[in-house]
Amino acid sequence: MSTSSSSYHADKNIWFGVSMVLIGIIVGYIFAVASGHGLQPGGQAPNAPAAPGSVPSQAGETATAKMTRIADEIGLNTDTFTACLNSHKFTGKVAAEAAAGSKAGVDGTPGNILYSMKTKTAWLISGARPLESFTTAIDEMIKNPNGKPSDASISVVTNVPPVDVANDHVRGNVQAEIALIEYADYQCPFCTRVHPTLQAVMQQYGDKIMWVHRQFPLPPSMHPDAQIFAEGSECIAEAGGNEAFWKFTDKMYE
Repeated sequence: MSTSSSSYHADKNIWFGVSMVLIGIIVGYIFAVASGHGLQPGGQAPNAPAAPGSVPSQAGETATAKMTRIADEIGLNTDTFTACLNSHKFTGKVAAEAAAGSKAGVDGTPGNILYSMKTKTAWLISGARPLESFTTAIDEMIKNPNGKPSDASISVVTNVPPVDVANDHVRGNVQAEIALIEYADYQCPFCTRVHPTLQAVMQQYGDKIMWVHRQFPLPPSMHPDAQIFAEGSECIAEAGGNEAFWKFTDKMYE
């Protein structure tokens, strides 16, 4: 083999090695960015995960800032609200409600349970259904509170904790024979979508139905601020009562 041929092959091998190194760096960077572990601005290594409620949303407002703003808008003392939120005093209550919802068959949000206060019959209406789905089921339960829904996608469930008007978050007539129990997540887009529908249900049925809100925050991997939103709503209720809780809830879903 000639000297020029040997040099050619040596150069080729060198460039092949350099190319492999460059490809490795590029691929590694792409995977790092995709998994959220890329370098931060300025070339700094990523920090530890931020505390819930501290990461700005697309609108540039953190979860904590949003709740504090709403607390102020509805006339509550924001220092009192912040102290409650930082204490995490309602972590156990939120977890207990979510666990009870799971036991009753709720596996996502919104998990809506139509509940007869007379017979304890309970029907699970999962998801952000159209108004007609709710009204048809409500009419059927009013007519036959021991019966079954005609809609095959609505299931009869058990183990639903009874409505406690003294401790549950209730909107409407606390003497109503039918309760619409919503297991909800404040960061859930489908809960946002169904909220006006449930408001329409309340307008249509008046004193015949009550609306009960229970906590069901999804895991942080799905909704990182759901837990702190749920705890914050409980702090709102503690500071301002049931009326403040529902004002907060309406504003959260606007």
